[in-house]
Amino acid sequence: MNALMVAALGYVSRGWPVFPCQPRGKVPVGQIVAHGLHNASVDSEVVERWWRRLPAANIGLRTGLVFDVLDVDGPIGMAALDGTPHSVTIDGPTCKTGGGGDHVYVLPTGLGNRAGLLPKVDWRGDGGYVIAPPSVHASGQIYRWLQGWGPDEQPLRPAPAWLLELLQSKATTTRPRAHTPAGGYGRRALESEVARVALAGVGTRNATLNEAAFSLGRLVAGGELDGGEVFDALLTAGNRSGLTETECVNTIRSGLSAGARQPRSAPARRAG
Repeated sequence: MNALMVAALGYVSRGWPVFPCQPRGKVPVGQIVAHGLHNASVDSEVVERWWRRLPAANIGLRTGLVFDVLDVDGPIGMAALDGTPHSVTIDGPTCKTGGGGDHVYVLPTGLGNRAGLLPKVDWRGDGGYVIAPPSVHASGQIYRWLQGWGPDEQPLRPAPAWLLELLQSKATTTRPRAHTPAGGYGRRALESEVARVALAGVGTRNATLNEAAFSLGRLVAGGELDGGEVFDALLTAGNRSGLTETECVNTIRSGLSAGARQPRSAPARRAG
């Protein structure tokens, strides 16, 4: 067993639903979990089989069931919290992400994901997921629990009142709330478009993201993909390409909305 498998099984022992994501990435491994986060499991035999098949897989943890996560992206996110009346400490297991941000785990609130809760501050709740230690970021940095703030040292606590107030004030979610598991056709399309966005060059990034959101939005409307998972995957890819959170959110919403007006399903197979 390598460190990733051991950690994945450790999360399973806590009752935390686990699934594999691309090595050094955040997109679910479609060849192993065709329905992405919806395939998250607490069955140790299943999880061990996944990591024996792809030992370098990053660890995805589904949110909204056992815990939710406040995602604070580096100094800008910290400054956004410190510059508001909400600069009260939030306690709970805390992970330093490979990208230099922080994930703070709290008991589930029943609320969905919120992108752009504050500048560089997101919320991962019902229908979302996060990457967990000791996964490897695209930069090569390793996700890690802060000393004294791992799940062995800190219990999951309820979200504080100020955070609930902020979440409820942002109740109009920036992502679709569909819960349609992706089939093989949709999964391949999602992985292809996410890769295209992540690798887009300067001057083409926003247009590429818009085209990807439009194309995948058609599949969401056609019942081939989960809208929330598409939004999260495109947001991650857009950030990786160098676009800001606001640019990504606005472009993705526009593209998905346009695509929804032209639903598309997987082509029918020809009979034998």
